[in-house]
Amino acid sequence: LLMYQVDHDKLHSVISPIYKDIKSINQKITILTLRLANGDVIYRAHKPDFYGDPLGNKRGMIASTNQNRKSFRGFDVSKFGVIYSVTKPIFYKDSYIGSAEIGISIDSFIKSLTTVFDLEVGVAVKKDFLDTLLDKNSLDINEQLSLISVNESLKNYFDKENRYKFSNLKVDMEIPFLSYKSDTVGFLVLGYDSSKIVTNNENFLYKLFFIGVVITAVLVFILHSAFNSILRYSTGQLYTDQLTGLKNRQALLDDINSNEKNILILSNIKEFSLLNEFYGIDIANSVLQQVGKEISRFAKENNLKVYRVSSDEYVLLTHDISFDVMECHDVLDELHEVISRFDIYVDKNEEPLSVEIYSGVSFNGEHPLEEAQIALKESKVKAVSYLAYTQHLDTKINTKKTIGMKKIIRHAIEHNNVIPFFQPITNRYGEFIKYESLIRILDFENGNEKIIYPDQFLLIAIKSGLYVDLAKEMLTQTLTFFKNRDEKISVNLLPNDFYNHVIMDRFIELIQEYEHPEKIVVEITEQEGVGDFNRLFKIVKKLRKLGVGIAIDDFGSGYANYVHILKLKPDYLKIDGSLIKNILTDEDSQILVKSITRFAGYMKIKTIAEYVENEEIFELLKQYGVDEFQGYYFGRPLNLISNQSQIFI
Repeated sequence: LLMYQVDHDKLHSVISPIYKDIKSINQKITILTLRLANGDVIYRAHKPDFYGDPLGNKRGMIASTNQNRKSFRGFDVSKFGVIYSVTKPIFYKDSYIGSAEIGISIDSFIKSLTTVFDLEVGVAVKKDFLDTLLDKNSLDINEQLSLISVNESLKNYFDKENRYKFSNLKVDMEIPFLSYKSDTVGFLVLGYDSSKIVTNNENFLYKLFFIGVVITAVLVFILHSAFNSILRYSTGQLYTDQLTGLKNRQALLDDINSNEKNILILSNIKEFSLLNEFYGIDIANSVLQQVGKEISRFAKENNLKVYRVSSDEYVLLTHDISFDVMECHDVLDELHEVISRFDIYVDKNEEPLSVEIYSGVSFNGEHPLEEAQIALKESKVKAVSYLAYTQHLDTKINTKKTIGMKKIIRHAIEHNNVIPFFQPITNRYGEFIKYESLIRILDFENGNEKIIYPDQFLLIAIKSGLYVDLAKEMLTQTLTFFKNRDEKISVNLLPNDFYNHVIMDRFIELIQEYEHPEKIVVEITEQEGVGDFNRLFKIVKKLRKLGVGIAIDDFGSGYANYVHILKLKPDYLKIDGSLIKNILTDEDSQILVKSITRFAGYMKIKTIAEYVENEEIFELLKQYGVDEFQGYYFGRPLNLISNQSQIFI
């Protein structure tokens, strides 16, 4: 869904054949819709414009699916008539992304019933739903119900003037159409001519009602079987792992959500990635299939359910309340022994392969799969076969903090709360000649403004894919604000930013808007290191051709060594802050700073010292030949854009 949501033609080419196959089973299938988590329709097979606004009368069911991330089913009355719909949640890499819906018209079952049985069949709907129907030709039965989709016999039966002509017609309305909330939206109306089956024997009249009950049960069975057939066809792929044939992650999540007690064992193959790299995908897939069969056999013997939830991860699950901790230990010991003794035969390998597994266990946890993953991760760290989840293993506190910070970051991006703060950089005379742009996020806690620093959110933003938006926002605000100022502006980029075309395209656009691009200085930080310096060097050369200056941040530590400097030839070296902090008392720091300034002087590179906290440090650094200075002695970072110069952060 994520891949196709902006390419509807491609999406249509994938879904249309599936829809045609389903329609070949029953032409009365009238709905096949894919929706995103926010309810927006990205595909609708049953209309020519297969993406557009969702059907209004489905919003409750879809909203429930989006909110609960569970499947719902039930009858509804739409402009297509009485429809039986089923929704299914769709997950991608553990994230909920939307839902699928399939619906079938009740008309097909009415036709089947009239073909098989000598019955008059119709549908009575509650009058509240009449406005949603395209066909307004209905007949009022009583104050609450109206008759639709009926033949003349039933219409005449309910017509007061003609009813006496149809005194032999017996009508039953005991089969309700229930919505996904179990509300009744209508009834199935069954009529049968008693004159054809009733004899003069009065007792046979009572048998007639018994026959009606039997017919009702048969009809319910037929409807149930037909719907199940469609659902199995349309949702079979959703719950089955295609490689092993086992149930998949979605099936596991449904089972977990439908039971209060869940004892879950999560196992994965030790160093499977190495096996995959060494033998190749085909043999690795064969290993996964054979291990899956062996675990499935083991599960059957121990009355457990089995699932494959990711590449080399399998789950055993039970809802048995008698399954205690000691029994779980026995099962785990046996499982690990079975897998370690299991011979795996693959093509072109005379000798069988063998594998071992790690396992993590959750006992009736609130989030069993996540808890088992925590225990599994810890078992790998401690190099033990298996561990059970306990509170001391719990990293959920950190996880909750991470999730909370992700929400803050997203909110900041969406509501323009990503704010650059600017710290001044001075020359040897204490004059402000430049500013460094430093990222901050504004958050509001109990109505009070709160500043969040990059050490709290930057790593989370990088890992969660939100960093690119932060970087673009910082570059845009910073360079737009300084475009018409006299001071130079220094912006920070991580090494990987130079390889990200989204960030670099935006950066180059902003540079080209500058009349004097030499006022822009790019500081290359070492937070992620440089995996390919030659590649970085080529990109930096292109930036220099645009006129911007280059600074190496934190020089004197990490990758920023003299060999790189000789090749890169930056305009500035920012001396690592750890050397400046203790320079008044640490002789080693003094020696290193002197060495850096002498080297920079030979290379005609200017030096910048950070963490200049007082006048003593400032005077000493001037003696060493440092060119520019930055630190609290000259000023703290300011929110200049909002003109909040009184706020020092």
